[in-house]
Amino acid sequence: MNGVLQVLSLLAALAQAQAVGGPERLRVLARDGPQAALIQEVRDHPDDVRDALQQLFGLAAAAAVDSDASLPLAAADRLASAYAVAWRDSFLVRQVSRFRRWSPADRRVKVMADSLRLAGNEALGRNGVVAAVRLWRESVRRATGIGDTSAMAAALGNIGRGFYEQSELDSAEANWTRSADLAQGIVDFRTSGNAVGNLASVKMDRGDLRQAESLYVQAGAIRGRSGDTRGLAADENNRGLIAQTLGDFAVARNAFETALAANRRTGRREPEAVNLINLGNLGAISGDYDAAAIRYHEALTAYRAASNRVGVAETWHDIGLLRLTRGDYAGATAALLTALRIYEVTGPATDIAAVRRDLANVRAATGDLQGALRELQRAETTVRRTGDADVGLRARLALTRGDLAVLLNAPADADRAYALAQLLYRRANDGAGEAEAVQGRGYLFLLREEYARARDVLEQALRGQGSSDPRSRALTRLLVGYALRASDDTAGSRRAVTMALDTLRAVGDAAGEAAALGTLADLAARAGTGLTAESLYRRGLDRLGSAPAPSVSWPLHAGLGEALRSRGALPDAVTELQAAAADVERVAVRLPLEQRRASYLADKWDVYAELALAERARGRVEAAFAASERMRARQMLDLLARGRIVWTAGGEDSLRSREQDLRLRISDLTRRLEDPPTDEGLREPSVGAAAAVREALARAQTAYAELLAAVQETKPEHAHLVEGKGATLREVTHRLASNEALLEYLVTDSTTLVFVVTSDTAVALDLGIGRHALASLVDFTRGALTRPARGAAADGPSWRAPLERLHRYLIEPIEAAGLLRGKRALVIAPHAELHYLPFAALRRAGASAPFLVERYVVTSVPSASVWLRLRERGDPAPGAGVLALAPRVDVLPGTRIEVGSIARLYGSRTRVLLGARATKRALRATASAQRIIHFATYGVLNKHNPLFSFVELAPQPGEDGRLEVHEVFDLDLHARLVVLSACQTALGAGSLADVPAGDDWVGLVEGFLYAGSANVMATLWPVEDRATAGLIERFYTELAAGRPEGEALAIAQRLNLRNSSTADPFYWAGFTLSGGR
Repeated sequence: MNGVLQVLSLLAALAQAQAVGGPERLRVLARDGPQAALIQEVRDHPDDVRDALQQLFGLAAAAAVDSDASLPLAAADRLASAYAVAWRDSFLVRQVSRFRRWSPADRRVKVMADSLRLAGNEALGRNGVVAAVRLWRESVRRATGIGDTSAMAAALGNIGRGFYEQSELDSAEANWTRSADLAQGIVDFRTSGNAVGNLASVKMDRGDLRQAESLYVQAGAIRGRSGDTRGLAADENNRGLIAQTLGDFAVARNAFETALAANRRTGRREPEAVNLINLGNLGAISGDYDAAAIRYHEALTAYRAASNRVGVAETWHDIGLLRLTRGDYAGATAALLTALRIYEVTGPATDIAAVRRDLANVRAATGDLQGALRELQRAETTVRRTGDADVGLRARLALTRGDLAVLLNAPADADRAYALAQLLYRRANDGAGEAEAVQGRGYLFLLREEYARARDVLEQALRGQGSSDPRSRALTRLLVGYALRASDDTAGSRRAVTMALDTLRAVGDAAGEAAALGTLADLAARAGTGLTAESLYRRGLDRLGSAPAPSVSWPLHAGLGEALRSRGALPDAVTELQAAAADVERVAVRLPLEQRRASYLADKWDVYAELALAERARGRVEAAFAASERMRARQMLDLLARGRIVWTAGGEDSLRSREQDLRLRISDLTRRLEDPPTDEGLREPSVGAAAAVREALARAQTAYAELLAAVQETKPEHAHLVEGKGATLREVTHRLASNEALLEYLVTDSTTLVFVVTSDTAVALDLGIGRHALASLVDFTRGALTRPARGAAADGPSWRAPLERLHRYLIEPIEAAGLLRGKRALVIAPHAELHYLPFAALRRAGASAPFLVERYVVTSVPSASVWLRLRERGDPAPGAGVLALAPRVDVLPGTRIEVGSIARLYGSRTRVLLGARATKRALRATASAQRIIHFATYGVLNKHNPLFSFVELAPQPGEDGRLEVHEVFDLDLHARLVVLSACQTALGAGSLADVPAGDDWVGLVEGFLYAGSANVMATLWPVEDRATAGLIERFYTELAAGRPEGEALAIAQRLNLRNSSTADPFYWAGFTLSGGR
């Protein structure tokens, strides 16, 4: 009977054990179960043994009398013995024996020390590291009091974990080292293995990968003796990460799979998912994208089984990145948005920022640059708000900022971003990431045409990408191919590009493969094998298919179009070039901010130039003219179409505060640069040469320009795109008078076209001079003109020959065709370097030949389309006055004479502001009611940041006195004329180069035209003070007599020519009139 009861008791114990899990199951078996079953359970679940033993110690310590403690202690004995049999480790047997010898009070201290440690573990997730460390230190204190080395070692290990969570590696290492020493002293394999494994993680974070790997191996050997399969799997996983970093993918894969098998055997779903993600990442890095996709989806299943939403989000994030790499942009967007939706509920904020950064990359790849900027700005804002983003995330954000700046043709911004990314990646010990930043800087050298340096930097990036995925290395090698091609190393370029092409084809990157085919096509075109080039361009387009990758497709269409045009296949060439232009504009149309759109278009002008050449070759002058207009002055035209928007920040918001801070910074730096004016009599100040201050000023000005763009984007007016309508030939001919002709020049690498439009004719002429030769000739001419000729050379002044040559190229073919017969006025739309040319000074050959201004009235316009828009402006209101400002009469005495003559001519309608009265505040208060506004002062051209070119007014408290271009855009004018009687006020610059190929100039003239003036008179070079006063007086005399602005300027210049002291073109040819009236 007793035997039957014993069997029933065992069955009951087994049933009870099966009803519970974890430590509780072991505790039940240790109390009532068979020893064999207990040993098997301990062998299968060694991680639960210590928790079960601590529960039994707690029951024994809580017993009121020794007899009540006997049962839990007997169960503890059985559990420790089972562990000794299962793992051949008697440490727990010694622990139970010691617990038995302690007094009841010491037993309670032991249990309290263990409880405090476990409470610290819970507090870590709930209350943070500080609260957890406080509990762990109390655990150490209590354990020390009773000499419980095991509890001390365990709690010190936890303290190390807390410091590690806060990235305090030195403190973490110190605590884990002490924990390891204590545990090894009492032969506690479990705690010792944990400490050594954690020390390995510290070494890995410091970049000491070989030492970390050695410690992981050591920890693995220790863990194996205690049955710590969880820790063993974690160490194997970390060993895999080290091997992956070192580029040993086979070892990494073996380690990850070992860890995966261990976690699957014990049913640990979350660690299993981590191993699967690492295997997926390894597949992505090694180019085995199919295997990566399988592993990621297995990880999704594991995380879902564990109800781990954050893990699910992380996996979707990885899937999105994989799809991005494969060019599946729609799939990448869907996956990343799925991850984002989860993270927005669960956090953390840094993961939200990371996903938004990758969404920015997807949107950039598909041509949605505005969407990319928006996602990146949100990511950066999130990081700023949290304040605790890891350095790796900050590096990735900086890298994406650089990539976007490249796409938007902002190389200075890109360089700063890449430099920051490189620095942050280095701090994060991320060699592959640092190589990506170096690759970006190498690409910038390519853009600057510093090909030898570009090749060196890109090869440095290749060396740093040893552990990167093959796609990244292939893209870098493709850039090396570009550099070699530009250096005329055709064979080397072909080898590099072919290697890249093979890799990109193998990994299935359609966009990368298409780009490589395009580069091979460029090489074939340069080698004169046009049909081969055509075939390669078509293969690239076919490979790209319908993928939305405009940054790849437009160069392919453009290259194919140029190849077709070169062999006379003009209809097909036009089709391809129109497709290229459509791809370009598909991206541009998503950028509502005009200056950003113009910046993006700045390096794509040759598409429109080639289209214009192809259309002219077909005899389609109107279509060729339309192509020319599509490329030029788009920013100015779009700004005029949108209408006036205040550029500066309003209210007391953070943008306004940042704007004020930057203005103060710029004012301070500028004051430190300025020297007293020279006595040369030129209307430009002298600027000191302090390199450090100048560099700081440039940075501050760039930051201010970026802030202005940010302010503009907050305006509701920029919530949608506004595009100005381009002019047609029919519209232009209808607006021209019978004695007027519009000359619109289009400068290309191969030749220069001029569109000659009159009231009844439209012709396109090929002038037979390419950009390089024309730019050299213009540059030489300006050098000869920007100072008066001294003495009489045998062959005449130095400016005579270049002006005659330019007349022969630019004017004589038009006159020879009879197109200017009966014309008195020329409206000239220059292009490229021709903006620097004083057309009025061109002259026929011969010592007594007249200048162009002696035969025609010459006016400049940004484009025909802008000219039409400006002509639509009405006249100022009746009674509008004349405002003349001369703030520096003390050092420019001619300016007092100048404004005095204006006052005499216009009488009571004139308001003259001299010296300290000529302030920006006074200008703003009166400018909108003026018909004419005249500035007689210094002018400064800032080619590096043209928004900061300025005319100088008088400073006053709170204002620096410099009326800069960006401030001009904020003026509300209704003037017929603004005169900038200062140095180089007619000049500007572009977003990408001093001479913007797309004619989107930024300068004082453009600013005043936008602000509301119908005409702007300005100067092309530094002008002499007293001679300028005389010319201005003659100009206003004619203007006051009722002559139009252009005619008044022409008469004043002709009168200068008749005076031997001012006949040299230096004194008069620098003045130009721009506008539409």
